[in-house]
Amino acid sequence: MPFRLRPLADVSPAAWIEAGAGDFDSGVHALLPAGFAAYARLPHPAESADGQPLRWQEIAGRSGRAVDSRTRFKDIAGPEDEEPRAGAFPAELLPALCAILAAHTATPGHCYFGLWDGWGWLDADGPTFHLPGRDHLLYEGPLDAVTEFGDRGPGYFFHQAPNLIWPEDRAWCVASDVDLDSTYVGGSASLVEDLTGGSHLEALPAELSDPLG
Repeated sequence: MPFRLRPLADVSPAAWIEAGAGDFDSGVHALLPAGFAAYARLPHPAESADGQPLRWQEIAGRSGRAVDSRTRFKDIAGPEDEEPRAGAFPAELLPALCAILAAHTATPGHCYFGLWDGWGWLDADGPTFHLPGRDHLLYEGPLDAVTEFGDRGPGYFFHQAPNLIWPEDRAWCVASDVDLDSTYVGGSASLVEDLTGGSHLEALPAELSDPLG
């Protein structure tokens, strides 16, 4: 594990998420605690036939359809469209996401990261915290260390974005479930405005009650 990330035997920093999340069938609330002023959905890009990332809005635009926080990929995709990657926010977009997140917390240098304990490359059996259907290992480090998670060995490194991210001041929380093709964020109204109003990321205002999948 890179030196900037430290595995934690004490998982109590995640207790507020365990207590604040909803039941398995409660939609976005199953991933994120209630109480944030606003929420956003970040659909993971699909892939074109020549390997280029495609935003959901681009795909939907071919047939004049619209995309909102409840849209399923199969509702807009054509037979030529490869499904988005599930389970992790795309590595190439993490710097853009983290730049926005860092501007909306007083503690970007001290963040917590939850990693699903079922990833096959993990060699860890430490204490876990629980969300509906998932157990997670807990790590801490600066926000920009998020790119250091993954499967590594002599001559190779395969990045794996964590499944949960939040700063020490709990200004926001980011969740990427292993079975979902979108990442969800809870935070301030200004954070969601920055996520949905910029050009670097595809993001949509969401509700805590939005269904998943």
